[in-house]
Amino acid sequence: MEKEQFSKKKGCIDCLFDFLSRKIDGKVTATDTFFAKAGLFGFWVIAGLSVLLGVVLVRRYAMPAVSGVMFASISLLWCVFLHYVAATMLPSLNRLIANAPTRMSSESVLRVVALFVGLSGIGALLYGIYSAFVAFNPALMGSMAIQSSNISFICLFLFVFCEFWFFLLLRPADLNVQIVEKTSVGEEFIGLTSFFAKGCLKLTPVVFGISIVFAILQMIVMLFDSNDLFGQMQTVIYLCLSALLPLLIYIAFLSYYFTLDVLTAILKIPEKLAEIVEKK
Repeated sequence: MEKEQFSKKKGCIDCLFDFLSRKIDGKVTATDTFFAKAGLFGFWVIAGLSVLLGVVLVRRYAMPAVSGVMFASISLLWCVFLHYVAATMLPSLNRLIANAPTRMSSESVLRVVALFVGLSGIGALLYGIYSAFVAFNPALMGSMAIQSSNISFICLFLFVFCEFWFFLLLRPADLNVQIVEKTSVGEEFIGLTSFFAKGCLKLTPVVFGISIVFAILQMIVMLFDSNDLFGQMQTVIYLCLSALLPLLIYIAFLSYYFTLDVLTAILKIPEKLAEIVEKK
């Protein structure tokens, strides 16, 4: 009886996954494109806010006008540089995925991970909603409210992160991973590890876009809140450096895939030797 109930429950989960997989056909790609465009556009918003922040620094902190102009100029140049790096490298990530086909014999492992990741994302969202209510509690002190607000933003990021992985795990074909009936153990290992490597490529535009949005929100706060200005500026700089992430992920993936090609060649040595023996 317990085994039958377990099988029925497992079947329901698989049916739900199949339904979601059909519904999200092609939408994951559109989502990562949306985040990439949002991040690239966000740099122009940050450039404009940098000019406003330069004016605020001059008027509120009696900073010399020359220093304010230098701050705004350096910020503009920095935004142009980071925008160029991100705009140039982001399209290359999808080309890498298209040029790196892999195979797996089963998607069972992917679905188990999808269940775990999907539930984790929902848990993060619920905790983020709770933290948001705590942040708006008038009984809390200012620092505690800010801390709760930061936690809610982090939870929102984790929710998007987990659910994006969830949909990728349901659609291995979107990462150029083909499900076939038979593979060797080595091919299965390569297919599984390369899936998560290509998933990181697909996730990079999402992380980039969300980071730039958070940087914009932080800069808006800086225009009105002068507490810990240096720490807030550091946060904005770290978030903007996410524009370098496509370049770093690109290099890391090339290094990883070069190692895979070497392993694939080693795995094919016995097959090639057998062919040579047969020819003799």
